[in-house]
Amino acid sequence: MGRSDVLIVGGGLIGLAIALELHQQGVQVTVLTRDFEEAAGLAAAGMLAPSAEQIPRGPMQDLCLRSLALYPTWVSKLENLTGLNSGYWPCGILAPYLAGGLATDGLATDGPLPESSLSAQAIHSYQPGLGAGVVGGYFYPEDAQVDNRALMKALQLAVQESDIDLQIGVSVEGFAQQQGKVTHLRTSAGDRQAAHYILATGAWSGELLPVPVLPRKGQMLSVRVPAGYGQRQPLRRVLFGEKIYIVPRQEGRIVMGATVEDVGFMPHNTPAGIARLLNAAIALYPPLQNFPIEEQWWGFRPSTPDELPILGAGPCENLTLATGHYRNGVLLAPITAKLIAAQVQGNADPLLSAFSYQRFRPSNSHSPSVPAIPTTTHSAPNMQLIDTPLSATTYPTDSSLDPSTSNAKDVLVIAGKTFHSRLMTGTGKFSSLEAMRQSFAASESQIVTVAVRRVQTNAPGHEGLAEAIDWQKIWMLPNTAGCTNAEEAIRVARLGREMAKLLGQEDNNFVKLEVIPDAKYLLPDPIDTLKAAEQLVKEGFAVLPYINADPLLAKRLEEAGCATVMPLGSPIGSGQGIRNAANIEIIIENANIPVVVDAGIGTPSEAAYAMELGADALLVNSAIALAKNPVAMGKAMGMATKAGRLAYQSGRIPRKAYASASSPMTGTINS
Repeated sequence: MGRSDVLIVGGGLIGLAIALELHQQGVQVTVLTRDFEEAAGLAAAGMLAPSAEQIPRGPMQDLCLRSLALYPTWVSKLENLTGLNSGYWPCGILAPYLAGGLATDGLATDGPLPESSLSAQAIHSYQPGLGAGVVGGYFYPEDAQVDNRALMKALQLAVQESDIDLQIGVSVEGFAQQQGKVTHLRTSAGDRQAAHYILATGAWSGELLPVPVLPRKGQMLSVRVPAGYGQRQPLRRVLFGEKIYIVPRQEGRIVMGATVEDVGFMPHNTPAGIARLLNAAIALYPPLQNFPIEEQWWGFRPSTPDELPILGAGPCENLTLATGHYRNGVLLAPITAKLIAAQVQGNADPLLSAFSYQRFRPSNSHSPSVPAIPTTTHSAPNMQLIDTPLSATTYPTDSSLDPSTSNAKDVLVIAGKTFHSRLMTGTGKFSSLEAMRQSFAASESQIVTVAVRRVQTNAPGHEGLAEAIDWQKIWMLPNTAGCTNAEEAIRVARLGREMAKLLGQEDNNFVKLEVIPDAKYLLPDPIDTLKAAEQLVKEGFAVLPYINADPLLAKRLEEAGCATVMPLGSPIGSGQGIRNAANIEIIIENANIPVVVDAGIGTPSEAAYAMELGADALLVNSAIALAKNPVAMGKAMGMATKAGRLAYQSGRIPRKAYASASSPMTGTINS
């Protein structure tokens, strides 16, 4: 076996950047790559756009801004090292919007225009040639771009000219592990060994380790400004539209992208995909229709359920993960290299905790015990992990059977945020604010949902509500109650996010999505719920959609990027309990995100039953607020939620069609 200090699996932009950073710190590095041409970095457009992408405040924004700040120095060092130009261009990004688009929709309710906003006249003056439908826009002067292909070429040359051992054409078949450590890699070129291993294989990461990284195909194309046009490059900066981005290169090339397709690793460009890009691009900048098409291509972005990267310590002691960068791989390359290199050498940055793979661990999954890494050998040709036999087997100690111990470690994780209570409550229908406060305390609930429209308008029963709750202890879940279509729900969700910020929860991007046109039974609209969810996810919300117990819809919402699904047990406020247990069980079985049973629960026994089905959490409002003693009922619901969860984890006995004596027949006293 060849051995090095660190072995990196993946020779794309992220893997090479990490390799170079570690090498410059004196670490002996080996990089294994199957095929350079597969790298997502080659298929990107090279935008460095944390502002234009409207990444919400929080760890992801911090990560992106830190990386953007590193870029000028990082590429300068790389260019000096290799003599190659990376195409870094701090040109800023212009975000035009068309009449009737979502951007103009939001302006009606969001107050004064931000300082970066441009009127129709200003934006057409700023960038001549824009489409007649452009009625305004925003300018983000700190955003930039880099020629991603030139950057990849520079990184490859820098790695090849250093002492880094770059092995091209080597496929990794599995990670061999023993007692919580990776012992070696099995590859197409024989075994490889190192003191530490880094997984940086992008969209292919899920083929090697059980991490939730899936490919999202993106189609792109480029045109070139024709000779004799009069200007080498008429576009002065990146155009970032609602359905298209257009990235000019200084030498006259113009890149357009990108579709977002959940089609696995299906290759090739399609007429439909290219047509969508061209139509959107020409509407934004009509001169493109006369420019010759130069190239078309596609690539696979590595996407995670919450569309945030997976960074930092992995499930084995000597394994680090650097994958799932989705749309921001080019932007995040410098900071990923810096943070991962530091983490490997024992200096983990606190920011990495927000991107740990553990946010997807099965503490809120739907089987009582699932190991982080499989320890069985599969018969499939592509082996995930190769288990090395252990000399001894460790069995649970008595303390592991103590319910107080297991419950302390059993937490609910939604969109990367951890909660110790699995009972969510609401604010409606209480006889007084004091009764509401006391019931929250008795139930131990940490998440409380609030109707944005009713708080904003001081509706009856909601006067002073925002001030009545200690938002340092309670996590607000703004909801879109009262919205009858997707457009209303999207606007109200935006207001809810701002309301949470005003109350001190700057990083709160949660929204309980309710789209209910049915006034009699209050049943949610599945079509507009999905439509609104898709848009809100794009805007950075953690979406918790209220739905009928429809397994197919639940899966579609999960695939759209929702943080949970919230199937109803029975109609809101009906107290009918769980009337659709079979469908809820199917949703739970198929879900890879938390399932929260919402609506219809009337008694603690019904709450316990919902948790015994395998639900991750409950939302209960009417049953507590309208009880004769809301405080006592809050306590009872909290206890029932815990009992149901513990019962589910314990595993019930199987149902049988016949009796089975609980006392043995042997050793009895006979007369």
